[in-house]
Amino acid sequence: NFFMEIASLRAARMLWAKIVQAFGGGAEAQKMRIHARTSTWNQTVYDPHVNLLRGTTEAFSAIVGGCDSLHISPFDELVRTPDDFSRRIARNVQIILQEEAHLTNLIDPAGGSYAVETLTDQLAHEAWALFQEIERRGGMLATLESGFVQSSIAEVAARRATALAKRRD
Repeated sequence: NFFMEIASLRAARMLWAKIVQAFGGGAEAQKMRIHARTSTWNQTVYDPHVNLLRGTTEAFSAIVGGCDSLHISPFDELVRTPDDFSRRIARNVQIILQEEAHLTNLIDPAGGSYAVETLTDQLAHEAWALFQEIERRGGMLATLESGFVQSSIAEVAARRATALAKRRD
């Protein structure tokens, strides 16, 4: 989900700054450092070359979302140990996005995009509400002990599994 990936990184930065500031952290501590990695979740073993496209769009969205460093996995890592060629392609994707698309020359490539800004704001508000819910329930330790966190994660996992089973995702 291209725009969701961009917005989630942007929202994480916003929330990190807000939380650190609330606890008295200075401007430097409020800067979140993000290392991103392309996913194996959406990779296929049936046509590994499709993974080139998927990895490239994930890398693009990570950069536009504001990651500080990035690991692009070789397209064939699910079917075999990556060879020199597939590792070179993974490196070249980063070089193309940096040197030819010039994405690293922009401060905020998605800044001002209504769709991205709106989705970022929505994610940040939902995450902040979840943080407040955890605090209302007594903090992280209390919510872990009560099973709230585990049941919330299980609920999301079940929704994702259902969406996959119905081929919506």
